[in-house]
Amino acid sequence: MSEENNNNHVKRGLKKRHLNMIAIGGTIGTGLFLTSGYNIQNAGAFGGPLAYLIIGILVYVLMNGVGEMSTFLPTSGAYATFAGLFVHPVFGFAVGWNVWINASISIGAELVGGAVILQQFFPSVPPFIWCLIIGCIVLALNLFTVKAYGEAEFWFASIKVVTVIIFIVVGILMILGIVGKQGFIGFENWNSHTMAPFGFSAVILTAAGVIWSYLGVETVTIAAGETENPEKNVPSAIKTVFFRIVLFYVGSVTVMSLVVPFDQVSVMNNGYAGVFKLAGFQAAAVAMNIVILTSLASCTNSVVYVASRMLMALSQEGKAPKIFGRVNSRGIPAPAILMTMAIGLVSLATNFASPDKVFVWIVSIAGFNTLLTWFGILLSHYCFRKWLVKHEGKVENLKFKSKAYPTATVLGLIFLIFIAIVTAVSESTRLTFYIGAPMIVIYFIVGFIVYKKGKIIPVKYESFLEANINNTSFIKTEENEE
Repeated sequence: MSEENNNNHVKRGLKKRHLNMIAIGGTIGTGLFLTSGYNIQNAGAFGGPLAYLIIGILVYVLMNGVGEMSTFLPTSGAYATFAGLFVHPVFGFAVGWNVWINASISIGAELVGGAVILQQFFPSVPPFIWCLIIGCIVLALNLFTVKAYGEAEFWFASIKVVTVIIFIVVGILMILGIVGKQGFIGFENWNSHTMAPFGFSAVILTAAGVIWSYLGVETVTIAAGETENPEKNVPSAIKTVFFRIVLFYVGSVTVMSLVVPFDQVSVMNNGYAGVFKLAGFQAAAVAMNIVILTSLASCTNSVVYVASRMLMALSQEGKAPKIFGRVNSRGIPAPAILMTMAIGLVSLATNFASPDKVFVWIVSIAGFNTLLTWFGILLSHYCFRKWLVKHEGKVENLKFKSKAYPTATVLGLIFLIFIAIVTAVSESTRLTFYIGAPMIVIYFIVGFIVYKKGKIIPVKYESFLEANINNTSFIKTEENEE
């Protein structure tokens, strides 16, 4: 296993409750809170929720595939390691560096978002100061122990979950006329003129934009390498992902579209705060700002974790400088964390130095190139079963099996290609393609050079394959490791 290339290696310090909340935290982000109203207006009262459901189904297929592979081979390299092992080492190189760069440069945007909200409460404090404060807190959480990261994410995610549940309950009470001054609303905002006023093509275009709201849901599989008993806990977290998507995303967006006319919802900017205000909760804007701040902190915390583990795995597989593969006695890849935060601060600096040019380019790279990560996951899963049989493994012995293989996996790959084409030809997203696509080409060129030089270290999968063949457990406890 790649984590064991050093005397000190990451520890399985995340418990089941941590993993479950990391899965939830990856599913609920600021993309849901801040862009849902805009998406409803573009797709219609029924088209908006349908767009979220379409991408939700794609996420379900994605998570089942990566969950199957993560249960077989729980490693911090996750989908980058899988891409290199089951598809080709160069492909794994490209996916891994793509994940790390995208995650690292997105830290700047998350910090800026948090600073903007805090400045509303403390206008005299420069936003850059708030960025540094939030950044230092997140850095400290990641440098302490993996349990500190897991515990912080547990409470961050809990706040988001409670908020969405309260929103859904309040929304249903408004629809029934029990709360608010509108009286009984029912389905009056859903009619032949509002359901999908711009046609099904608008729904598909909106779905292409909605995909960004789901980013981070795959974080749970990165954490598999540091989770207690991943054979049981990873499948448990994966199996409930679709339910959470239906409840938190599709459910809350549906409630919003029923309560507020589709052509008015985006006017509220933050649709969630707007609905709370309509219900009579005047302090809703302040409360939602706090929740969104928590969400941004959660996202930053997760991004640093994901990016640092990916850089660590790249190093241990010979795809990055050796120093970033070092892990301290607490099981923390400190050099990888510090480098990740350094790139995040560079990204942050570009926002203040050149927000209209360089920062837009950076965000554009992260936007389009995320498709490579999801495409890599689905392609790796498609190849995984064939790889397993070729190496005399047994599909029936997998601790967690995707029920959607192979049809749904192939359809998911086709849909992602379609999304990439839509992104390239749509006027509003074309810039992300023109900036992001060349970066992907560079990853593959550099990866090919590194591969030809024989620098890439093969992943140690033998013990996991043997456990699969013999239908035995392959997990070492932390006590045994020490």
